[in-house]
Amino acid sequence: MTTKAFDAVKLMRELRDRLSQEMEHMTPEERVRYISAEAASTGLAKKFTEDDEDAAQQADGANRPAAGG
Repeated sequence: MTTKAFDAVKLMRELRDRLSQEMEHMTPEERVRYISAEAASTGLAKKFTEDDEDAAQQADGANRPAAGG
């Protein structure tokens, strides 16, 4: 049997357990604010925002009639 260099399942379980413990006494609204703040503090949030803006611009352009027509 080989040893894994990275165990994604183990990491996911550790993260889930840590978040559950941190949010244990929060209301649902507090949890949403906490998760939003944590996500905003990462580069991943910026990427998703940029992707959403790009998709919206592409959709807007696709809905416009062709020039001269």
